[in-house]
Amino acid sequence: MTRAWSFADAAAAPLPDGEVLLWWLGQAGFLLRGGGATVLVDPYLTPTGARRFPPPFAAADAAGVDAVLVTHEHGDHLDVDVARAFAEAASTARWVVPEPVVERLVSLGIRRDLVEPARPGRPLTVGAVRVDPLPAHHGIDMADAYGTGAEGPGGPARFLGYVLDLAGTRVYHSGDCIDYAGLGDELTRLGVHVVLLPINGRDAEREARNIVGNMSAEEAVDLAARAGAEVLVPMHISTTGRMYGLDDSISPNPSTPSSVTIRTIGLSPITAHLRSTIRIRSLLRIETFSLC
Repeated sequence: MTRAWSFADAAAAPLPDGEVLLWWLGQAGFLLRGGGATVLVDPYLTPTGARRFPPPFAAADAAGVDAVLVTHEHGDHLDVDVARAFAEAASTARWVVPEPVVERLVSLGIRRDLVEPARPGRPLTVGAVRVDPLPAHHGIDMADAYGTGAEGPGGPARFLGYVLDLAGTRVYHSGDCIDYAGLGDELTRLGVHVVLLPINGRDAEREARNIVGNMSAEEAVDLAARAGAEVLVPMHISTTGRMYGLDDSISPNPSTPSSVTIRTIGLSPITAHLRSTIRIRSLLRIETFSLC
């Protein structure tokens, strides 16, 4: 399979002040550039036979990024080959991971001094980027679904999402997650502009096979609208296996400026209104949105 673009493409793409670039890597993986920083979130770059398309670049090519954020330890989020490649390249990128996942990351070769243990309610600053960790409701398997993975009251959450502030543009990456009470209110409080949400859903058939699911497309749209988000980018779709979540076009109240619109155009995301220009890169093509 031929790679559609390279890390060099992303690094060299023009980025005027006030703009943010989002490049989709497959599954829940993104490369983000903005505010003088380059960040990877859940980079899933291992070229397995199950992928519908190849990863856009090799992990070692991206070892010079400023930070890598990991939402939880499932292999399509904490890609062990990515961690090992960064370790072998002596990368100085800082890693932000849920506190219970720190030892797992260190065991893969990442220096402990480069690892930031993340807990909800404890904002972090990684270079020029502010990171607000939020709980995600997920599970290692169905035995502990759907919760935060905390061991006991007050324990650190094992599953996280992150709000990244890139020079004033605030992007929420939920990780694997279902909607839960208070999440929309917290996203509103943090003033998110862009939400990256899974839409592959969950059902009895997959849960019977011990597969912990996520929110559906309808639930993602509802959460984005309640959060006051202005752009919704669907994720965790179509990289491997059946293309859950891509059957319908959902456009709630598209005539109102505050609405969130989700459209499926091949594998290309979405758009609504935003105060700056957001470019959303898919593996198939680049979409440039000039939003007011």
